[in-house]
Amino acid sequence: MIVVPICLSGLENRATCKAFVDCGCSRNIITPELAGALKCQQMALDSPIAFSQLDGSVATGEVSTKEIREVPCKIGKWEGRISFVIAPIATYHVILGIPWLEQANPEVDWRGKSLAFKEQQTQWEISKIAEEEDEGDEEGEIDPLLLPPEYRDFVDVFNQKEASKLPPKRNIEVEIEITPGANLPKPKVYPMSVQEKEELRKYIDKNLARGFIKPSNSPLGAPVLFRRKKDNSLRLCIDYRNLNAITKDNKYPMPLVKDLITVLKKGSIFTKLDLIEAYHKLRIKPEDTWKTAFSCAFGHFEYKILPFGLKNGGGCFMQLINEILHPLLYRGVFIFLDDILIVTEDKEKHVKLVREVLQRLREAKLYAKLSKCEFNKTQIDFLGYRISPEGLAMDPAKVSDVKEWGVPQTRRQLQSFLGFANFYRSFIKGFAQITAPLTELLKTKGKGETAKVKAPGAKLSWTPECQKAFETLKECFTEGPILKHPDIRSPFIIHCDASDCAYGAVLLQKDQNGNLKPCGYLSRKFSETEKCWPIWEKEALAILKALECWRHFLEGSGIPFEIWSDHKNLQYLKSPRKLSPKQIRWAQYFSRFDFQLKFFQGKQNVLADALSRMPQHEGIPTAKEGTIFSDKQWGLAVRTRAQTQKENTAMVELDGKDNWGNELKQSYEGDQWIASNAEQGEQKGGFWFVNKKLYIPATLRIKILHRFHNNQSAGHTGITKTTKAIAKHCWWPGMRKDIKNYVVQCDDCARNKSRGGKPMGLLQTVAEPTRPWECVAMDFVGELPVSKGHRYIWTVLDLFSKQAHFIALTKLPSAEKLAELYINHIYKLHGCPSRVVSDRGVQFTAKFWEKFLEMLGAERSLSSAFHPMTSGAVERTQQTLGQFLRMYSNMRQNDWSRWLAFAELAFNSTIHSATNKTPFEVVYGYEIQPLPQLPRWTENEGTEAGKWKAQMMECWSQVTASLKEAHKKYKVFADRKRVEGDKLEKGNLVWLSTQNIKLGLPSKKLGPKYIGPFRIQGVINEVTFQLALPKSLGKIHPVFHRSLLKKYMGTLDKMDT
Repeated sequence: MIVVPICLSGLENRATCKAFVDCGCSRNIITPELAGALKCQQMALDSPIAFSQLDGSVATGEVSTKEIREVPCKIGKWEGRISFVIAPIATYHVILGIPWLEQANPEVDWRGKSLAFKEQQTQWEISKIAEEEDEGDEEGEIDPLLLPPEYRDFVDVFNQKEASKLPPKRNIEVEIEITPGANLPKPKVYPMSVQEKEELRKYIDKNLARGFIKPSNSPLGAPVLFRRKKDNSLRLCIDYRNLNAITKDNKYPMPLVKDLITVLKKGSIFTKLDLIEAYHKLRIKPEDTWKTAFSCAFGHFEYKILPFGLKNGGGCFMQLINEILHPLLYRGVFIFLDDILIVTEDKEKHVKLVREVLQRLREAKLYAKLSKCEFNKTQIDFLGYRISPEGLAMDPAKVSDVKEWGVPQTRRQLQSFLGFANFYRSFIKGFAQITAPLTELLKTKGKGETAKVKAPGAKLSWTPECQKAFETLKECFTEGPILKHPDIRSPFIIHCDASDCAYGAVLLQKDQNGNLKPCGYLSRKFSETEKCWPIWEKEALAILKALECWRHFLEGSGIPFEIWSDHKNLQYLKSPRKLSPKQIRWAQYFSRFDFQLKFFQGKQNVLADALSRMPQHEGIPTAKEGTIFSDKQWGLAVRTRAQTQKENTAMVELDGKDNWGNELKQSYEGDQWIASNAEQGEQKGGFWFVNKKLYIPATLRIKILHRFHNNQSAGHTGITKTTKAIAKHCWWPGMRKDIKNYVVQCDDCARNKSRGGKPMGLLQTVAEPTRPWECVAMDFVGELPVSKGHRYIWTVLDLFSKQAHFIALTKLPSAEKLAELYINHIYKLHGCPSRVVSDRGVQFTAKFWEKFLEMLGAERSLSSAFHPMTSGAVERTQQTLGQFLRMYSNMRQNDWSRWLAFAELAFNSTIHSATNKTPFEVVYGYEIQPLPQLPRWTENEGTEAGKWKAQMMECWSQVTASLKEAHKKYKVFADRKRVEGDKLEKGNLVWLSTQNIKLGLPSKKLGPKYIGPFRIQGVINEVTFQLALPKSLGKIHPVFHRSLLKKYMGTLDKMDT
């Protein structure tokens, strides 16, 4: 990895910073903050670009959509213009990728660790990002433009040159108190190589100049050693293990990561500050500096500042930073050693709080490393967690490698894995139960029995149960939920459950939509003694441990909470009864909390039941309740569920509470049907009946229809069932017609019910090509198993001759690369096409590909959104290709690329059902030799050349006629499974199927089947239509096939405008 200084010139400003050179990055990248500071014109990209951070983690949900072009830049003596994609990357403000490397073409000497240009001698050392934090390199002053505008007056807080100076004397100094009577460790010098001695010389000279160390005559002397970094360079370490062994512990409390939750509640904006060489900002007490002495080949030295490696360093620094930021602690500020997290609800408060923190750091002469700081973020990674307004989740960068974690072979390896997993146990349902087979391996048997594992390096007795637990735990890391920030102002709910071997509990709260969300998980195995307890005591123990775990949220909050359990005997803990001493202690502890016990069957207690038993990985059931479709989320001009519910409350319910009888009697007055047909009815109790069925006057029919169709007890049934339900009790003339019109026009039914029957839209034929390679179709096959580095197949098909070419690819190409492939493989053989058919892949929709086809004089023909059958011919070709490869590939499927040439030959030499000829004959005019030494018919030598031309023309005519006939037959066959559907015109309103649209709902099964209605903006052909879609649906292509549309049968006055 290479870091170089770069100077960028904007329209009004200039900025100097460090740029990271990444030969694995396909674009040059710049942060939004630096791009905004330069005030360069930002252009929209042709298509969004997803990106990953330097640590390999994917920035979920974030894509780059803008770029700045032709920015004047200077790197050493190299000058040029560079275009950048704008993306919120971490660590550096600029990444120079492949485009700049191709543009500048520098020479890299990996052994010599230098970068230079061919015409210049400017060089930069290669530096490993992961190892910079302890090196303290002096970068000098920071360009203010690299900071957000609201913090630029604090640029001195990020000055790394000032940070490298000797810290001032403070009230807090590090004291090293040695246990009385302890034997002092004697000086010791380890032998070193020539390279190590040279690195040691540099370290001593540097720190003597900084004033960090001084010559010493101490009787102590810790040895110096080196360890290799990942880039094979050396890192100096002082071995203070002997000193630490006789040093008294500093009892200053370290922060609990769990306390982070109290800071995060209702936070929506986050800033993270990373302090530079934090430990070096503390001085050692002058009378204790001799105890830090170290010995080496160049003499005896001791530290004046706190070095790395001393056992009490963390506690001493926490004491310092807590004193500096004491008024702000847990009031939006959380500190863990040299990491500071600032959290607020709105931008104004956030800026004010960040500035106050920076001011206190300035006064204390503490400095932050700008490249590792993040400002005003809505999502941030901190201490192994990903923090957002939605809650707390695992940091994807920390757990991404867990999938590749190998099976532990020794006790030490298993302890390492379980230690890592334990850090995230609060995110994993049933952690204790899942890990039970693994933790059993670490135990020793009882007295007189042989231990299962004797030594850290001993082999494990790995069983199928262990393997299952190991794989289940790895899956849990990738499926970990987001934990809601607990709000002590709202009531909590605890679900508890116990099995024979473990207990589990879940702390829950309702979100703003009334859905239950988890705030934390708790699970633990029972001890051997606890396993013998009766089940109700196990259930009580689960409640006890849950209250102890979350006491800081529950006790004294003033808000009663609920505990749900499936064991009714627990009620005795809060009622007069003779209890054992243990139960009395529990009951006394329970009395400190204001809660209500609720009981239900274990099958309903999904969460806690899963914690105490093997997890089933389902979500919280109630989290799927609530609004299924929201106009606030999508901004669609339609009636929403909220509006429908409002209408429901406005409708009169036909029960005794609504006094509907009086309204019905009043509606009879002036009713035209009664006035002219009174003899057909009979009046009883003030109500009119016809054939013993209640007559409904015209003014109340809509309410009756609503009651029997829309009401929750009716369930939006269809025409037949709604008619039967109403006809059983009521009657009015034309009732069946009214019911049919009402149900057909019901928006909720149209939105949420599938349309039965055949898909709409008859098969549309396209203009037939008249010569080979006039019309071309193409698509990609893959991803396939790696075969000689190849993973994909590019299929190109001539729609006239049915000739195909199959090209193996290492990866999916960009539009530029696809154009190059077309020139090298297709254009050189067949020339320019008139039309190119494809689906809507990113390569085919790119502007570059469109311009490339224009250059060839070809029309681009793309399938409509979510209807890839437009290019059905090439898909059928790929099916044939797949059949061939399955026949000849080996069992590992890693040799398919060697068979592609044979597959292409076989396909092109086989008679096609549509043309009744082989593709080879149609294109070249003669049959290919399928087998060697097979006799063939030959014409006399005197045959005229014109005869060949006549044969070709006759062949093409036959092919054209055959294609038309084949398409005609296929249309008849295809239309048997289709219906034409209602005629749609420009301006009509239609519903759009959601089968291919991600709505972001908890469950697609409970989501709407259709959204809209939307207005038709244009008619492409009889079965393809362009819709006017709202911006909230993103960049969905607005052209859809008829099968995805359903005509809107409602009335315009039902719509919001």
